[in-house]
Amino acid sequence: MNMRIKQRHFIKSSEIKRLKDEVLKQYDPKFIESIFPKKARVELILTDHGDSLYAINNKLTLWKSNEAYIPVLTLLLNKQVEMKKIVVDKGAIKYIANSADVMIRGVTKIDPSIKKGDIVVIVDENHDRALAIGKAMLDSKQMEDKNSGKVVKNLHTIQDNVWKFEKEFK
Repeated sequence: MNMRIKQRHFIKSSEIKRLKDEVLKQYDPKFIESIFPKKARVELILTDHGDSLYAINNKLTLWKSNEAYIPVLTLLLNKQVEMKKIVVDKGAIKYIANSADVMIRGVTKIDPSIKKGDIVVIVDENHDRALAIGKAMLDSKQMEDKNSGKVVKNLHTIQDNVWKFEKEFK
């Protein structure tokens, strides 16, 4: 089922500052700079699914899910933002692309700075291409010590509702 816009409006500069402060709790200042240009016009889009999406200068950029603020995957595919990374083998690709959580068995590399709760990008080992965005369920050290089980909760993939919405967004 596709998301539809229920309401949309531009937010004031005081609200933009608040939004940046919220996003800064999850990401570093470099991330903020890469998605918020100096003169950013930020539009809040509320969907019929109860999601809040943010378009910055007419480009869908951020999604506020129940979990966190998540950059739309296009930003990662275009190498517009950098995030902590989990690398998976080719056997894991189709599962992750279909919204499966990341199992430790499919992981080939873990960014050592990952902390439990961090929002991370999941990439394939051959092309370093973003497959999904997820939330770390453990610190990197704990992940490395695991032999089985889930390590990253999948939040946003290519082909999910947010991805489809972004493709049609004007």
